[in-house]
Amino acid sequence: MSDVARQAGVSRATASYVLNRTPGARIPEQTRAKVLAAAEALRYVPHVSARSLRRGRSDLVVGHVDGTSILGDRLPFFGLVQVASEVRKAGYTFLIHGDPTVSGLAAARAWLALRPAAVVATLDRFTEESVAMLAGAGTVPVALGRRSSELTATVVLDDGELGRAAAGRLADRGRRRVAVLGSHEDRASDPVLGNRIAEALATARHRGLEARYVPMRPEVDAAARVVAEWRRGWMPDGVVGPTDRHAGLLLGALTDAGIAVPGRVAVVGMDDDPFCDLLRPRLTSVRADLTGGDTPLAGVVLAAIEGRWDPGDAVRRFPAHVVVRDSA
Repeated sequence: MSDVARQAGVSRATASYVLNRTPGARIPEQTRAKVLAAAEALRYVPHVSARSLRRGRSDLVVGHVDGTSILGDRLPFFGLVQVASEVRKAGYTFLIHGDPTVSGLAAARAWLALRPAAVVATLDRFTEESVAMLAGAGTVPVALGRRSSELTATVVLDDGELGRAAAGRLADRGRRRVAVLGSHEDRASDPVLGNRIAEALATARHRGLEARYVPMRPEVDAAARVVAEWRRGWMPDGVVGPTDRHAGLLLGALTDAGIAVPGRVAVVGMDDDPFCDLLRPRLTSVRADLTGGDTPLAGVVLAAIEGRWDPGDAVRRFPAHVVVRDSA
């Protein structure tokens, strides 16, 4: 920083104000431009560790995500991606931290080694002890979950609108018998996809359709067994998958069995994964708009990080958009 100040012809304090974007510092625009030009010429990069030591914490926000979140419950993962963009605009550095083996105190110790200003993670990663440890170190814990919690500020992710939109699409296309897939024998026991499933069933029944819950693990053999059972008895003319993986596997099993999609059975998935365009027929899916709603997800998380948490904003309901392709 001294080198930058010397080249720009300003004091070290002035260079510090500019490079650290110090709030309230009144620096003439011409001086600011000279400092930034000198920093660019010298390839100056702030020393994050030194800055953290001076402040007692960094401007770092850690977003914890692991393979389970990415492959199973995708909403928190894509939510973190959207949060990352917004917190960067607010002057924070966002870091994705992934370790599927840590939770509770072990996770808190791993996070605190980075001296972050805040940690954003799924609710299952926090315990009463870990929240106390983080708060004691001046780090704000923010949880993303499917239910509210008294542990810490928790943003409840309500994606039931995806289920409503998927069932509504089938009803709009004139389907009368709808199967809603799910990974568990009892749909109510699914902590991740249960809300989507419940809303799809409720919407179909509200629209006057015959709707049944059909357990199917997202596996090739399971999908084949479901289709074989349908051929022996009750056959739906519309299928809702709580994820695109469920819907895509079922679509493949229907095709393998010679059942026309969407001619005889229409199929709709959820999440709008990139592979939807690679399937044949291409998979119609429902996408959650994480930037939509009254208050975008990132705005709620940022409010919690900065101490402006309002429990009234805790539940985030995301607008859903049907991405129409060939299967429905």
